[in-house]
Amino acid sequence: MFWSVFWASTHYLGILVLFGCVYCMLLFWRTQVNDYNFRTLLWLHVAYWVSLLVVLLSGLVRAGWTEKGMAFYMANPWFHAKVTVFVLIILLSLYPAKLMRAWRRGTVPDGVPPVTPDLQRTMRRTLVAEIHLISLMPIFGALMARGVGMG
Repeated sequence: MFWSVFWASTHYLGILVLFGCVYCMLLFWRTQVNDYNFRTLLWLHVAYWVSLLVVLLSGLVRAGWTEKGMAFYMANPWFHAKVTVFVLIILLSLYPAKLMRAWRRGTVPDGVPPVTPDLQRTMRRTLVAEIHLISLMPIFGALMARGVGMG
């Protein structure tokens, strides 16, 4: 019982941190990127990937080694919807990851990489799409846990 609660709490907290990181990055991308924003964006991006990993690992543990077992989840259409949404979130975050990695490697102590309006618009759209997809995850999780649509 303890481990079930532990992994569920870890999973939910990971989703909240993931959402918070994406929302904070969106707020920073809505303003002009300066030296302070730039450094904060880099750290938010690291926290984002750590929280994504926590959500993935705790979700796998919950699916495989808790009360319901993997058979319940594999037969559940909402589990597959949730995994699909998770994969879409990862795919959406590949472009920002590539950009952040390039910025991290090429940063000059006194400089901020140039941010064009097109780049800013693209990043905002990507982050808004991620927020919408992350918002679907708890809904699909609730439907999954209750066995909705399983006959």
